[in-house]
Amino acid sequence: MVLVIVAGVGIGVGLGAVVWGLFPPPLTLRAALARLSGEHVPSPVVLTGGVGGARRICSQIVDTNIRKLPRLAEVVLPDLAITGTPSETFAVKVVGYGASLALLGPVLWAAMGVVGVHLGFELPGVAVLVLGAVGVVTPFVDLHTAAERRRRHFCHSLSTYASLVSMAMAGAMGWSSALEVAAGVSPSDWAMTEIAQALLWAEAYRKQPWEGLDRLADRFNLPDLADLARSMAQAGDGARIRDSLDAKASSLRLKETAALEDAAAATTQKMLLPGVLLMAGYGLLVFYPALAAFTGAHI
Repeated sequence: MVLVIVAGVGIGVGLGAVVWGLFPPPLTLRAALARLSGEHVPSPVVLTGGVGGARRICSQIVDTNIRKLPRLAEVVLPDLAITGTPSETFAVKVVGYGASLALLGPVLWAAMGVVGVHLGFELPGVAVLVLGAVGVVTPFVDLHTAAERRRRHFCHSLSTYASLVSMAMAGAMGWSSALEVAAGVSPSDWAMTEIAQALLWAEAYRKQPWEGLDRLADRFNLPDLADLARSMAQAGDGARIRDSLDAKASSLRLKETAALEDAAAATTQKMLLPGVLLMAGYGLLVFYPALAAFTGAHI
């Protein structure tokens, strides 16, 4: 009976998660404007029935706990922004993973009781805490991994963008026009699109272009873009801005090359142990007949 109840709860949680994913609620006007402006606005708790109310409650719970830890918020909020993950979707994922893995301990305990292995209540209690914590942490790790991957792509696109701006300025184009033209060269690249949106925001609010880039850097946690915006602000005139762009493009390319070399070295180190084991097995295969004959002759 206990196994049936626990299995029913698990199936219910799974079906609820499927429904949440298939039928997301429409965004409110405030949430839509916040997404367009790049701001993170916590969703208000609305105690309404249905899937939408449950998503908003989960979002409010996770958002409140994240903001209580400033260092965690400094990592999670930019990761959500750069990956384009809605806070409600991430909150449902955190709660779903935590609840699903937490229920795994009681399910296994009930299954072992059915087959005749009786354990105390301490083991499932510890399993609920440990597996629940693992389930809660897993979405944060996946989100940060995806965000770091997109940041590496953004840095690669930023080096190309800086080079394009420098070449446009070398062709007697003004620095302001060069910034806009270079951002529209590759509309299929999301990084270039974000840079173009940042420049458009600066133009709409009558600010300098590097202020829009600095705002984008703060939103996505991009130190390289913040350094570029800061150097452009300090440069002043067009010639110095071009020099700053050339220097930043060169440093980004060197940084990317160093990262690729480090990744290749790490892959080489990982391949070292299988190669040693392969050579050891090959040596054993070659010398085993001679070794067997030698030891057999002296027995």
